Amino acid sequence: MAAEKVKKCELVTKVMEDDKTYGFGIRHLQVASMTLVVIALMGARASMGVAVLAMSDESRRNDTGIEIYEWDKKTQSVILSSFFWGYVLMQVPAGILANNFGGKPILLFALLANMTICTLVPTLAAVGGWMLVCACRMGMGLSQACLFPASQALLGQWLPENERTSYTGVVMGGIQLGTVIAMPICGLLAETALGWKMIFYAFAGFLFIVSAIWYWSSANSPREHRMISEEERRYIEALLNVSENKKPPTPWRHILRSLPMWVLLAPHFGFVASFSMFFVDTPTFMEKGLKISLKNSALLSALPYVGMWVGTIFSSLLSEKLINKGLLSITAARKVFQSLALGGAAAGLVVLGYLDVDSKVLAIMVLISIMTMCGFTSAGVIVNELDLSPNYAGVIVALLNFLANFASILMPIATGYILNNDPSDLTRWRIVFLIMAAISVAMLVIHVLFGTSERQEWDDPNFLNKENGDPEEMKPVLTGDEKQEMKLKPLDAKK
Repeated sequence: MAAEKVKKCELVTKVMEDDKTYGFGIRHLQVASMTLVVIALMGARASMGVAVLAMSDESRRNDTGIEIYEWDKKTQSVILSSFFWGYVLMQVPAGILANNFGGKPILLFALLANMTICTLVPTLAAVGGWMLVCACRMGMGLSQACLFPASQALLGQWLPENERTSYTGVVMGGIQLGTVIAMPICGLLAETALGWKMIFYAFAGFLFIVSAIWYWSSANSPREHRMISEEERRYIEALLNVSENKKPPTPWRHILRSLPMWVLLAPHFGFVASFSMFFVDTPTFMEKGLKISLKNSALLSALPYVGMWVGTIFSSLLSEKLINKGLLSITAARKVFQSLALGGAAAGLVVLGYLDVDSKVLAIMVLISIMTMCGFTSAGVIVNELDLSPNYAGVIVALLNFLANFASILMPIATGYILNNDPSDLTRWRIVFLIMAAISVAMLVIHVLFGTSERQEWDDPNFLNKENGDPEEMKPVLTGDEKQEMKLKPLDAKK
């Protein structure tokens, strides 16, 4: 076993010294395909925000062939929130499925399921009204629960540490791109002769195309991709220490007892709480509190998401550059960028809480800044989950996402209680923002004090077999920081 470990260390050293292995390859095609999948599924998710307004638009009641439903704001809110009923419920099962069967078939199923649902929504709405539309949205939530567990499982199998941060940012940037692209396009589609039905039919067609691309261009791992070169496969597998045998059982006992994993719940919860508050409550604050109309401004609605996408890409590229040049350790980089994410968002929320109706332009600038800083989470906690365990990242994300997304349910309830049915009262909004800022800072402190990016020993595919063996054999071939040090040493120092 010791000889095998030395051999793997020598292979890692050789791979890092070989500049050719850092070139363009099939892993980039995999990343591009994953980004397209995220854009498609997030676009389908966001489309209902525009569609539900078009479905109840009284101005088109007399148009031929367009059904208009008498849905008040409460009914519309129920329809929009029904997505999360299925989404939260399916998180952990989705993570287990992605871990056992790989990310490719799970995401393919999600694409085809959402395509089918989009195709059926116009018919089911005519038959069963808002209740069947809610059922459709819940079905979308159930199928899309696999998006992030499956994506992390795939990224863990495809991305070496020196490329992990930037390409994870590219893939996760599809979250904002899907939303930004979907909102104005859905507005245009709603104005066609078919009206709101065209939104669902167009997205069904798009999801079908993406399904075909995904089926052709992706694979669960480099070993399974029919187009990958032997050189690129060895490069990826040497740095990731993947198992060449059949997939081992998941070390559930060790995962559930892992303190580093549970520490990540704190920043994950802080991010989800901040983002869900912005997504659900901030439009009401803008319209009712600051008297800024967003109804006819696609630009104002999209700018914060553009800012978040810029923050995601910028932070991911910068973080990876700092790590690869040895200016920051992996653990330090994750904490720095997560501090900028939650700390920056908290500072922006404090400022937002003290603005009044005469500060409309400043309020919009602050909102864009908050969302831009939230994008830094991609270089923080999101990639930190991959650092701990590339092999079981899907399971980790599923567990954390399941618990953190209760913030999506609790925050609107808490906000409604504090506002007491008076969204025009800026002093009550100040309380909401200050509480959210305090939560963000508290979650950040936990991560800074106790967080780590060291790859966990139970991530080793052979960990369960070694558990009763030599303690030396249970250590990873190389930790993240050891790999970084090896890469930065002069060549003569390695010999």
